[in-house]
Amino acid sequence: ATAVVPTYFSELSPIAIRGAVGTMHQLGITIGIVVSQWLSTPSLDLLGSEEKWQYLFLVPCAFGLLQCVVLPFCPESPSYLYQTAGKEAAKVALRRLQSNENVIEVYLELIEEENEAVDPSKGSFSTADLFNSKDLRKQLIVGIAVQLMMQFSGIDAVFYYSTTIFYQAQVDDPELATTLLGIVNVLITILAVRFMDSAGRKRLLIISWVGLFVSYLVLTASFILKPSYDFMDKVSVAATTGIIIFFAFGPGCIAWFIIAEIFPLYARDTAMSVGIFINWLANWFVAFTFPHLLEYTQPYTFLVFVGTAAFFLFFTIKYVPETKGLSVAKVTKEFASVPLPTKCCGS
Repeated sequence: ATAVVPTYFSELSPIAIRGAVGTMHQLGITIGIVVSQWLSTPSLDLLGSEEKWQYLFLVPCAFGLLQCVVLPFCPESPSYLYQTAGKEAAKVALRRLQSNENVIEVYLELIEEENEAVDPSKGSFSTADLFNSKDLRKQLIVGIAVQLMMQFSGIDAVFYYSTTIFYQAQVDDPELATTLLGIVNVLITILAVRFMDSAGRKRLLIISWVGLFVSYLVLTASFILKPSYDFMDKVSVAATTGIIIFFAFGPGCIAWFIIAEIFPLYARDTAMSVGIFINWLANWFVAFTFPHLLEYTQPYTFLVFVGTAAFFLFFTIKYVPETKGLSVAKVTKEFASVPLPTKCCGS
């Protein structure tokens, strides 16, 4: 789901709205998170009690069944059909998505442009091919870095342990506060859908990292000063909300579809698989290590994410090209001017 869906959305959407459509994946995730939080919040008296918690497992089953019903009505990826069944099959799929023949022809031209880079004699593009490809080395480094941005932004630490954070801040209902954070996440992601293709990916990432840097500094300061000032409880809640907001319209959205934007068609599936594997590996690492950080480094725990925010802000400004409104061929030309050292990755 986390690899195929962003790629599918990217291959279905015209360049002009590719960012907005790609962000719909993250919107679905945020809605799923807030639904699970809503159902499991004890004070809402739904399924969050000791007697009813088992029924929560029926919810993903229901959505899985819904997906089985809906998916047969979804068109196949035009890019995939072009490769496997030819141009006419791709055109038929596009007509299910577009009524304007001119738009369809432009889209087909872009697919043809991507397929011109494919050498049929080479067969499938393996993971080893991806890591050995000099032409795609910069894209690979940036793609992996953006996946790490999502997890090392600290968002999972905030979400996994937000209830603990609110409890330490002496919030009256920590579980309900966490659910309200989920609602904020959904609302900001909806705004991200609106502005992703007008503001641009790089600009949103830069704003996001600046906001995360400041929010984590404020959160850390609130924990340090809490014994001296009672109002610091409210400051910590505000800082946590700021972290959610700045994450939601930056790495939270962009990481899912950036690989599909920067890699050519022949390497896209392999690159997406590698990127998502690293994303989930980083997710596990943060979830595993953060409780120990929380135990031994309070009240300075979140200074770690001040550092990661500063690093990723620098990396974004210097090495991440803007992909808004660009075809893969044009993005490849943008990477040619990215001053990213690659010799450490091999010859």
